[in-house]
Amino acid sequence: MKGDFELLERDGLARICRFETAHGKVETPAIMPVINPNRKVISASEMRARFGVDMVITNSYIISRNRELREKALKEGVHGLLDFDGTVMTDSGTFQTHVYSDVSVDPSEILEFQRAIGSDVATVFDVFSEPDFTLGQAENAAAVTAARVKEAMSSKRGGSLIAATVQGGLYPEVRERTARRLGEEAPDYFTIGGVVPLMEEYRFADLASVIIASKKGLPPGRPVHLFGAGHPLMLPLAVLLGCDLFDSASYVKYAYDGRMMFPEGSIALSDLKYSWCDCPVCSKHAPAEMASMDENESVLSISEHNLYILTSELKRIKQAIHEGSLWNLVEARARSSPQLFDAYAEVLSHSNYLSRFEPMSRRSGINFVDGLSLKRPDFARFFASASGIRPGKADRLLVVRGERQYFSHYDFTSSDIGEDTASLTGVGIFPIQITETYPLAQSNYSAAMECAEKPDSYSARFGYGAWRIADGRWRRMGAGANKPDRLSQALIVCEYQFGRKYAEALLSGDVQCTYSRNTGKLRSIMRDGRQLLFFRTEDGLFSVKFHGGEVLHGVLAKGTMSVECSDDAIPFVSVGKSLFSRFVTDADEALRPGDECLVVDRAGNLLAVGRAVLRKEEMLSFGKGVAVDVREGRSSSASSRQSEDTK
Repeated sequence: MKGDFELLERDGLARICRFETAHGKVETPAIMPVINPNRKVISASEMRARFGVDMVITNSYIISRNRELREKALKEGVHGLLDFDGTVMTDSGTFQTHVYSDVSVDPSEILEFQRAIGSDVATVFDVFSEPDFTLGQAENAAAVTAARVKEAMSSKRGGSLIAATVQGGLYPEVRERTARRLGEEAPDYFTIGGVVPLMEEYRFADLASVIIASKKGLPPGRPVHLFGAGHPLMLPLAVLLGCDLFDSASYVKYAYDGRMMFPEGSIALSDLKYSWCDCPVCSKHAPAEMASMDENESVLSISEHNLYILTSELKRIKQAIHEGSLWNLVEARARSSPQLFDAYAEVLSHSNYLSRFEPMSRRSGINFVDGLSLKRPDFARFFASASGIRPGKADRLLVVRGERQYFSHYDFTSSDIGEDTASLTGVGIFPIQITETYPLAQSNYSAAMECAEKPDSYSARFGYGAWRIADGRWRRMGAGANKPDRLSQALIVCEYQFGRKYAEALLSGDVQCTYSRNTGKLRSIMRDGRQLLFFRTEDGLFSVKFHGGEVLHGVLAKGTMSVECSDDAIPFVSVGKSLFSRFVTDADEALRPGDECLVVDRAGNLLAVGRAVLRKEEMLSFGKGVAVDVREGRSSSASSRQSEDTK
């Protein structure tokens, strides 16, 4: 349905979504090349055919001011004017007010014109907030913009989706407050405006602050477009912060200046002697050959190269989201530019906000390079939780060190009875039982990194009577090795994942551990012949089975770790079908994407267990897509037990 926005994959705030318009579906993150109808270097239809562009943007103000363009657009529609059968967004002329102070635009007229020419996404005329605005000026720009959005939504008619722009200068509180106010008007699409000067001046730290403040206030179930962001250098960072769409005239503006874009920056063609780029343009023409072309041919070639770089960078970003490695990409790119590095440091200063969207584990581990890597939200949360867990109840402590420490591969023959064991790594000291849990076993560490905490302070923190340090004995478990206490491992991992109280509830009574004969790793936790938990070897955490969900449901406070669904979803969820967002009525605010959760009905009865895909506010905001990936339902669990009983 037109206006639908569905989340397909995510990596924290970054996401791959499907946005549906009257002229097709657009997969985000996506770049919208700016089409100037007065000067088309590359046609919109060619962009779709050669570059895979599904959405473009053009300026309705420019079209409306040119009689020939205006008449053709009103007669044939903006799609006919541009010769493009994909999605077209139109800007309102706000940017022209930034560039030319004497521009006059009637907000109602320009919106109606956009609707009249059949724009898929029409932008409300907003007030551009300059970076040097005072607080009063920024608040006024935001207030006038919000009032225009309110008027546009109250008189909404026609087939265009409505885009509302978040303004507010460099004042985070104004940006967030304005975003919330705009969200209350329920437009179809949001843009973050007033940021072009920041990008032109490489003020990426300010840009990051503006994006984060805006995202805090915006409803998560709508597309977010960063206006004027068209350089590959900052695209990974903007996507990391939750931006979905970008528009770019830079691909052609840079070409007129003779500059070629690359992910690490731009280089003047006149300075380029050796080309390492293998795009179709650079594969066909050497730098010297492009430099000898006439101006029109050179502009065309560089424009095509720049578009290839932009579209390929977004594919790289999407792959990183799919892998769960976007943080690694952003950190690597940040180290290529001092200004981008400052922006990355600004991002890390918002760790508390970002951690709400960070999963307990990812497909890809962390590349720990230095102390900055340790400040990533997912590791900061791991450290805060895991470093507070005591390795056991003994009075003495053994601290072992060595490369690639895995609990299942440690030869406990070397340990004395009555000793707790902790593992010394480059990023901290942790109970040895958690060494197979993300991110310790899944990540890469620089050999130059040294643990900030020393064994003596660690021992004193937990009140050990004595401690010693030794090199670990790591080997595959064999006949002569003393096997590890897997129940101890289960308890420590459960304490980290669910909390001590719930770990003890899950592992009380006569529980049994099963393990892999091939790897020696923990596999399942059983009680009364039924599976409570399944140990995921890929991240060293537990998946909750329905019986485990019953145990947790019996001790958790109402609503804790739970997602509540409407009556319509009960028949599907109970047999193990995924829970979709439109059927969610409430959820625990503490749940993060990837967390184990319980699905309950309105009365609080347990229906299923699974993993949350979205946070509460996302579940209630997205009108389409999966909210909980259900693993096992009440009915499917009962059928499975009945089948086992009859064998």
